[in-house]
Amino acid sequence: MIDFDKYASLVLQFLSNNIFVAIGLGIALIFFFYKKPEETIKFLGFCALLVTVIYVMSLLSESGSQGVYNKKGAIEKSEKELAD
Repeated sequence: MIDFDKYASLVLQFLSNNIFVAIGLGIALIFFFYKKPEETIKFLGFCALLVTVIYVMSLLSESGSQGVYNKKGAIEKSEKELAD
């Protein structure tokens, strides 16, 4: 599963360690919001949608793997009971 807290802390740590990169990204965002605010909002919305889809897919894959694990455990338990 994707651990978004870990990735967020890594990004924040990177930006705090590289202050010039953080300032450059801030200036770029301000510039894009000033020049083309509509396209910038659409792009950021697309990025948020993409992150949401990836997060939901990771949750679904985790729940599916848990179901397979539980089913396998139930089958093994039934086989042991039949053997006894």
